[in-house]
Amino acid sequence: MRVLALIIAIILVSPGLVAASDSATQTDLTAVYGSQEVRSYTGIIKNKTRHTVSIPSENSDATLLIPAHGWIEFTIWTPKSNVTAYYKGKPFYCLNILTHPQEYPFMCKKYDFMVEILPPEPPIRHWPSKLKRRIRRG
Repeated sequence: MRVLALIIAIILVSPGLVAASDSATQTDLTAVYGSQEVRSYTGIIKNKTRHTVSIPSENSDATLLIPAHGWIEFTIWTPKSNVTAYYKGKPFYCLNILTHPQEYPFMCKKYDFMVEILPPEPPIRHWPSKLKRRIRRG
C-alpha cells in the first residue's frame, strides 16, 4: 500500500517539477541575453560540398555533422549569429546568419533563415595569350 501511495505522490508532484525546471531554463536565458525577448530561430543549413562538415551547437557542447550534399535543421537564439563550419578539425567556412521570421519555405515548412556552405571556387586560370607571328617582308 505504501508503494502505491508513493507512486501516486510522484505522479502528482512530477508536473510541478517539470514546470519548475522549464522556468529555470527560461530565467537562465534571460540572464544571458539581458532583458530582450528570448526567442528561438530555426533554419536550414545546406552543405553543397563533397565533405562532411561539423558545426558546434549553440545550446550544448555537442557537435552537429552535416553530411556531404545534405542539410540540417539548426536553431539559434539571437537574430544575428556567426557560425564556423569545420572540416577535419580546421575552420572550413564562416556562416553569417541573419534571420527573417517565417520567410524561407523548404520541405513544406517555413523557416527563419537558410544558409549554404559552398565549395571553394577554383583559382582563376590565366591562359597565356598566343603570340602573333611576325610576318617578314623581304
